[in-house]
Amino acid sequence: MPRADILDALMDALVPAYGPPGRESGVRAKLRAALRGVGRLSEDALGNLHLHRPGRGPRLVLATPMDAPGVIVTRVEANGTARIGIVGERAAAELIGATVIFPNGASALVAYDRPQASKETTAPETEALYLVTGLSKAAAAKAFPIGAIGMLDARARRLGDYWHATSLENRAGAAAVVAAVTRARAVPFDLHVIFAAQGELGGRGALTGTHGVDPDMAAVVEIVHVGEAKDASAVTPGEGPCIGLTEHGYVAHPMALEWAQKAAKAARIPVQYLVRETGSTDAGSVRRARAGVPTVLIAIPARRTGGPESLIHARDLERTTELVARLLATPAASGPRTSRKPAVKKTRPRKKRAARRGGKR
Repeated sequence: MPRADILDALMDALVPAYGPPGRESGVRAKLRAALRGVGRLSEDALGNLHLHRPGRGPRLVLATPMDAPGVIVTRVEANGTARIGIVGERAAAELIGATVIFPNGASALVAYDRPQASKETTAPETEALYLVTGLSKAAAAKAFPIGAIGMLDARARRLGDYWHATSLENRAGAAAVVAAVTRARAVPFDLHVIFAAQGELGGRGALTGTHGVDPDMAAVVEIVHVGEAKDASAVTPGEGPCIGLTEHGYVAHPMALEWAQKAAKAARIPVQYLVRETGSTDAGSVRRARAGVPTVLIAIPARRTGGPESLIHARDLERTTELVARLLATPAASGPRTSRKPAVKKTRPRKKRAARRGGKR
C-alpha cells in the first residue's frame, strides 16, 4: 500500500476510536490491530500500550500519547441536561458545539449558559458547560450517569491539503509512529515504543512508561498547536515537522537534538524549530524519568479553528512519518547513559563434600 494510503487508513481508524484519558481501551484495540506482527505488545497498569522490538544497540524509547480530550458528567439536572467537567487540556470555549460520545452508545451536544449581558465578551468557564441530552431527567440519569466519561466525537476528514478533526492531538502522532515503525527494518536500537495513556492529564503515561524502560535515548512525537490562522508564528503548517527546542518543562538534550538533525538531513526533510513559553507535551515527562533521559521532540504543527476542530497539513504528517522512520535507522551519538544498577550474577553456594568414610578426604 502506498505510504499516503497507509496514513489515510490509520487516521480513519485511530482518530474516531473511543479513548478519553484513563479510558483508552478503544484506541488500544485499534493500535493492537495495526501493530500485529511488528513486535511484542503488552499493557501496563496505567493503560500504556508497549511495543518492544529487541536489539543489541542502545535502549530507545519512542513515545506518543494516544488518548483524546473528553468530559466527565458531574450531575444531571431536572430538565434532563447534564453538567460536565473537562478531562484534558481544552478550554471551555473549544468544546462548545461538539458532540460527545460515551462507551454505552449515548451521545449529547455540548452547550453553555450564555451570559445575561448581551455585550459580555469574556470566555466561558467550565462551570457554564452542559450536555443537551434530549431526555427526561430519569432517562438522562440512566444514559449519562455521574462519573461517566465521554470523548469528543471525531472523524478525520480532508479539507484540501489539510486534515481536520476534533481529536487530532494524540492520534495524528500515533498514526505517524505506527506508519514509521511498521516500515522500519534494520533498527540499531533496543526499541521500546510507548503509546501513552493519560497524555491529556500531564503526560502521566509517558512518565511511568519511560520509568519502566529506563532508556538511553528517547524521541516524543506529538502534534503541537501553533495558534490560529490570524496569529503570527515562526512555525507554518505545511513547511515541515518541528524539532522542539524549548517549551514548558522541557529543553532539548544536545545529543538528542543532533541525532534528530542528522536524521532530517539524511532524509532531506525540511524542518522547523519550535520555541514556546506556554504549553507542553509528553517530552517533559519523558525527559525527567528516572535519572533523566536525553530526549528530542518531533512535533506536527497544527492550527486551531476557534472551536472543537484542529487542522494539520497532510504533507507535515507524511514528512513526520519519514523523519521518525529515518530516526529509527540513524545510530545515536555516544553520550552519558542513564544510571542503572549493574547486573548481579546469581551463583549457588558450593556444597561441602562429605568426608569419606573410613579415612581422610
